[in-house]
Amino acid sequence: MSQSSPIEPFNEPAVAIADYRQQAREFLVRSRQYLADDDLHQASEKGWGAAAWMAKAVAEAQGWQYKRHEEFADILNRTRNASGDERLRDYRRVANELHGYFYTRKRFLDSEDIGNGLDRIAELLDILEPLTETS
Repeated sequence: MSQSSPIEPFNEPAVAIADYRQQAREFLVRSRQYLADDDLHQASEKGWGAAAWMAKAVAEAQGWQYKRHEEFADILNRTRNASGDERLRDYRRVANELHGYFYTRKRFLDSEDIGNGLDRIAELLDILEPLTETS
């Protein structure tokens, strides 16, 4: 009889938070790769995804619901209210703008603008990540 190693339950909050955080960081890396490849639609959407997944980590850590796209704004607003960090208003706008670019014809997309947006998303992840810690 072989003995298998124990598997962490995937639905444990700490595991979910770690998964969301890791995915957010991976999406940010991918967004930059897409930007370098001039795939502006995917670059912008992965930037949005990075913000959304770190917001999911915050929601999980704080016990807040985040199951649908439209709850992103609620999580950022709740985080702003809890932290007093008014920059979160602008970061929310930047993330939503990147998401909207996915539905924009390429001729109207600007790689420099998307790159600046991704820089802002990197800042947002750094602001949100400490809020994913549980005690």
